[in-house]
Amino acid sequence: MNKKDKLLLVFLGFCVVVAFVGGQVLNSRKAFTTEKWVNYEGNSRQAIVKDFLDRNIIEGLSEEELVGYLGEPNEKREEALLYYLGTPKGFFGINKDGEEEYLIFHFEDGKAKGFKRVPGSALELE
Repeated sequence: MNKKDKLLLVFLGFCVVVAFVGGQVLNSRKAFTTEKWVNYEGNSRQAIVKDFLDRNIIEGLSEEELVGYLGEPNEKREEALLYYLGTPKGFFGINKDGEEEYLIFHFEDGKAKGFKRVPGSALELE
């Protein structure tokens, strides 16, 4: 193997390491923790809500269990807890014209029956 080939292999190895580390950093920013959720800033909940929903079975949770995961809701209604998510990001970053979203958990007999993401304008219809 000549010197040029060795340099190419080292460069490719370096690129793989950078891509791996970058992926890990990006994933850690999107990972749900109760601390990140409770101490959110702006739209930070938009980045971690998918991880929370993917890792937890919502149906059957009690209100107390859900509050244990997510802290106190932004609003509590009869048979529902509402959590502010922020404005969803567009393809090129924050969508300044976008409408704020909320995550609503519905309860029956003290147990969660489901959830949905809704725009702020739809809250009056709920």
